[in-house]
Amino acid sequence: MSEDMEKLIRCMQETVDAEMERKAKLGYKVVVADKNGNPQIVSARTIVRQRRAQKRKAEQV
Repeated sequence: MSEDMEKLIRCMQETVDAEMERKAKLGYKVVVADKNGNPQIVSARTIVRQRRAQKRKAEQV
């Protein structure tokens, strides 16, 4: 993957993370795809927690 593409993906992920943080603070739910690609409604707080765990894991590697 090119460096420009990696920067674009990183920027988009930061934007999504910020939006999820905002939704979590407001107590909203979000629609995400499950492992089979089916829609699933979950708390934005759950997504924020999962994403933070992913970031910590990536930083340790």
